[in-house]
Amino acid sequence: MSWTALSERLDLGPLDVMIPLGALEQHGPHLPLDTDALIAEAVADRAAQEVGECVVSPCIPVGSSSHHLTFPGTASLSDETLSDVLVEVIQTLLSHGFRGAYLVTGHAGNVGAMAAALSELDADDRARVVSFDDWPAQRDAIHQAAETRLNMDREVVGTHGGHFETSIMLVVAPDRVDLDSAVAGHVGPAASASAKLRSEGMAAVSPVGIIGDPRGATADAGELYLDALVGLVVEGIEAHRTQSNQRVAP
Repeated sequence: MSWTALSERLDLGPLDVMIPLGALEQHGPHLPLDTDALIAEAVADRAAQEVGECVVSPCIPVGSSSHHLTFPGTASLSDETLSDVLVEVIQTLLSHGFRGAYLVTGHAGNVGAMAAALSELDADDRARVVSFDDWPAQRDAIHQAAETRLNMDREVVGTHGGHFETSIMLVVAPDRVDLDSAVAGHVGPAASASAKLRSEGMAAVSPVGIIGDPRGATADAGELYLDALVGLVVEGIEAHRTQSNQRVAP
């Protein structure tokens, strides 16, 4: 949108803004470095269409990825820098008259900065923002969908570069997926893998940079996973809007 088109839309009535957060980091030998950005954009676009009265900003393309820096092509911001960026992006966008702002991430490493940014906002702005930074809840929604709908073990589904991210990429950017290069990564409990990843880095968990097994990924599974992630965002936005509408003005 141009600034004039956006200004005209803001004048017509309430409008929220969805801010996707990505990362520039390795995702195994079969997925591109901007996988998290592409997934975040897809979730944000679908959620915005479903809830209405919402536009999606361009994705913030680099996130907090220090645990992937041993792999070429990875770039990273510190949590402090990313948090500062988010605070200023949120404040400036809200100043133009958006009713609310929603942060959606495709990368688990961003959640600390997202939560920190929310805590730095003043009370008025904080009340207008929802940060979808509960990564365990998002991971559990993916794994439950896999178990109940695909009869798959959650350890095979994995997280980073595994069955779920690869399947989503087959929906949003199939030409960017090289399934012939897909190999199994670390297959085991996600919580313990995440803890080791944070303390020792991804290479210590999986030399190929994958948690789970991407082989056998399909676009049909990707649609299922997208539905699960979008459902969490839509539910959160609708709850926030209901709460906001019930507030009594001072």
